[in-house]
Amino acid sequence: MADLQGALRAISRCQPTFLSTTPYRRSLATYSRTVALAASALLALSACTADGSLVYDDPLASEHPLYMVPINQTDRWAINMAVEHYGMGDSPPHGGGGARACCYPGPRDWSKPVTVHWTWGTELDPITKAVIKPREPHSMIVNFPAGGPAKDDRYLCLILRDHDTAELAFSRAATRCATK
Repeated sequence: MADLQGALRAISRCQPTFLSTTPYRRSLATYSRTVALAASALLALSACTADGSLVYDDPLASEHPLYMVPINQTDRWAINMAVEHYGMGDSPPHGGGGARACCYPGPRDWSKPVTVHWTWGTELDPITKAVIKPREPHSMIVNFPAGGPAKDDRYLCLILRDHDTAELAFSRAATRCATK
């Protein structure tokens, strides 16, 4: 017993702050985790309406959600491509069609225009690495193809035709977006 008391006194002399702050740090960490868990639960519950259904903004809750495919027919990288606030990633020069992002919710009215966004990537001189063209954010309002998607269409293609032209198209396969 005397050896145990002596050891505790030695530890408290060598590391006085460790013994006094460890319980506080543990309780703060436990409190922080509890608050984060409660906030996450409230956020998850707030995604439901009064009748218990999902909020319409949930892409998978719509009647016709579509995968999104970026297509870039220009000589410049297009980054942060999006339809409204639904991002679909980047597309290299003269590329795209192989990747897809989930999902664009099918709106109730396909005749209403939407805003598409993208940023032209920075271009560097290959030798000096000096910036030739800086990043250029772009947005424009476009319309969906008339009538909305066919029943078997599963992909929404965002096609950048040139520096200032974007179009939307529907497709049955992601790879078919490149031929639109």
